[in-house]
Amino acid sequence: MLVNPDKPSISVLPFFPAGLPDETIGSRISRYHILRGQPTAHSTYRQLFERGAFSLTTLIRRHLDKLAEKLPGLPMQNLWNLQREGTLLPLFQRFSGTQTAIKHGENGDDMVSVEQPRRINGDSTLTHMCAECLIEDDANHGTPYLHRSHQIPGVTACWKHATKLLDCCPACRCPFAQPNQLILSAWLGCACGYVIADHAKTVQELPSELEVEFARFAQALLIDESSQLNSAQLIAVYKERATEIGYGRGTLCLKRQALFEQIEDFFGASLLSKIDPAYRTGKLSGWFHVISPSMAVETPLNRHLIFSYFLFRDAKLFLSRARMVIEASRKYDVIHDEESERVGEGNLDSSHGAAKQSVDQLLNELVENAQRYNYGVQQLWNYHFGVMKRLVKLLPNACDVIDERLRAVAAEKKRRASTTLKIKERDQRSDAQWAKAIATISAELYQKDQRPVRITRSRLIKAAKFNPKGVNWPLEARFPLANATSKKFAETTWCFYARRMLWTLQSLHDPYTPVHKIVILSGLEVYKAKAILQYFSDVTRCGGTSIKVINAVLDERGIGMDWQGPCPERSFYRAGRAYRLRTNRRGPIGGRAGDVPRMS
Repeated sequence: MLVNPDKPSISVLPFFPAGLPDETIGSRISRYHILRGQPTAHSTYRQLFERGAFSLTTLIRRHLDKLAEKLPGLPMQNLWNLQREGTLLPLFQRFSGTQTAIKHGENGDDMVSVEQPRRINGDSTLTHMCAECLIEDDANHGTPYLHRSHQIPGVTACWKHATKLLDCCPACRCPFAQPNQLILSAWLGCACGYVIADHAKTVQELPSELEVEFARFAQALLIDESSQLNSAQLIAVYKERATEIGYGRGTLCLKRQALFEQIEDFFGASLLSKIDPAYRTGKLSGWFHVISPSMAVETPLNRHLIFSYFLFRDAKLFLSRARMVIEASRKYDVIHDEESERVGEGNLDSSHGAAKQSVDQLLNELVENAQRYNYGVQQLWNYHFGVMKRLVKLLPNACDVIDERLRAVAAEKKRRASTTLKIKERDQRSDAQWAKAIATISAELYQKDQRPVRITRSRLIKAAKFNPKGVNWPLEARFPLANATSKKFAETTWCFYARRMLWTLQSLHDPYTPVHKIVILSGLEVYKAKAILQYFSDVTRCGGTSIKVINAVLDERGIGMDWQGPCPERSFYRAGRAYRLRTNRRGPIGGRAGDVPRMS
């Protein structure tokens, strides 16, 4: 819509209520309707906007250019004032840059509205009120009204009175906002007869301190009039702060999983579900679009508020960092412009390189999303319209390029799947062969007529001498049979102790060899060796070593490779580094030698 600021309006309104502090434009329209004697809503819309009724709960009001023409003064300035003072546009610009601002036409005398991101055009379908504010506004300004700061997405509490905001009548639960209707509950009460301001006199459930602080943070960003950030500057602020508090990875990346878990823990699932509808429905894939160069503008406002509040907690800190980034960017632009003037035509090459980099970045992001969610080009248009539109402007044949990349990715994926299938089939064949080799070598090891050594899984696998394609260990995921076989034929410590002690007893020359000498000859841990020796006290000693005799004794007593010892209920002192003192001669009992407790 084009409006000539020099052309006088032919239908200037006889009056229109002046805006009150933090009042929404929808509230001013409702007050205008009431002051006119409450005619039909249709006639009010026609008089103000020359069109039928539409929703007043949109986050940034539409059709305000018509209203701007009907107010005294220049329509261009009127529209600017309506947008800045009566809508959430300043807060959106805080996170969306100047893309949502008003620009002038080519001739300098026209006013055009800029295309806004799709998520900004959405309808919140809710209107929030604070009963305490209604009473206070009526006393201070002679009328209650609706506050902008209460309509910020994600805000659930009044920043001023620390009370929970209402979005429906406390008596009958009728929503304040009705489709394509004026919002009159703040002045006329609910249709059931309940006066909204009376809710302040009732006992109310108080919001959490976190909800109140979050509301104050959002309100401070709304009223601040400092310069706005573009997407690149905003992402730089986010990443710098995240790195500063310990969530950085390298120079450019963030620990996203750890950061999201900490955000979830900080807000809590209950509050986060209230603030973020996507979290409530389990849609978490786009959570970090706030730091994506091409998606930060499209990210919902409540997500930006959640992210910035968690990182900064203080609006003054966030705004100061933003001003620092803007100032640094301005200095860089000045230096860059001076260098470009000196270089001359070199700036053409740099701009070309920047454009190419932007195209590559957008292409990579879209192809990544298509791979992740199994999208085609048409679905990318449906779900990433803004990014696709920007890419097509820079690269007209972008759709063909994306199709080609996706085909290449699909072919690579198919090739990898085929390779994985071949490896799986090969592993299945090798698994059975490996398991058979381990079982065969285990029989040989247990029958070997020499001083027994413990037969562990590692010894079995190494002795099997079967290494399919350089694999040295049968992982359960790839070789389940070989893994299970190695566990089955590996002996316990007690089984090994039994075999070693029987071999030692057979190798004695004197049947009356003292116990301590036998223990030394066996090379076993003292106390377990004594327990084993007592268990085999009736076994014939001397006579020469024979593994067949040892195996016969073990079979006779039912001792297998999984034997748990003669006294499973008994606990033994651990040897080696796990040893603990039994007297206080060299330290505290149960501790390590030399561990003397400090005197307080």
